[in-house]
Amino acid sequence: AVVSTQSTGEAGEWQVMLNKRSEELRRHPGQVCFSGGMREEGDRSSADTALRECEEETGLDRNIVQIISVLPTVKVYQKQMSLTPVIAMVPPDTFSTYSFTKNSSEVAAIFHAPLSAFLSDANHSVEANPAFDVHHFFVDFAGERFDVMGITGHLAVCVALLGLNRKPDFQYRLPEQYLIVEKVLQERIEGFI
Repeated sequence: AVVSTQSTGEAGEWQVMLNKRSEELRRHPGQVCFSGGMREEGDRSSADTALRECEEETGLDRNIVQIISVLPTVKVYQKQMSLTPVIAMVPPDTFSTYSFTKNSSEVAAIFHAPLSAFLSDANHSVEANPAFDVHHFFVDFAGERFDVMGITGHLAVCVALLGLNRKPDFQYRLPEQYLIVEKVLQERIEGFI
């Protein structure tokens, strides 16, 4: 997750950058996600993978990105895939002033949303599920409505909960595999602020 403050809208409001995946992709076409992808041979670490993928997908220069934290790896999709969340920050107003260049073969759209959107009951719905609830956050950006859901929605809630230091306006049950992520993120954000 790449976060930044914006001077537009509410002064100093925290924003998070998201991508809508290309409809041409084999896995999860058209879904909203954070930048990221598979580790490649030249990657030295999970943070290096995240920086490379973000630069490939959005054109965001890795030299202006500051890694805040690399969180514990969690198993997702019935434990068939490992995910290592990397939280990073860019300078204030980057989202509104930077000239992003999307990789059209992977990314249909690049957008940003206020972190507060992931704690608000407005534009939010939930599908109850015995294993975990599927939250949908509907974000409007540049005339398009995006559905942030699934793993991306849960990770956005985790970052918002801890980054904004307040509870959501709705009942929230974190999937069990994310409990360690929430605990470690809380410790690291407290050390960073």
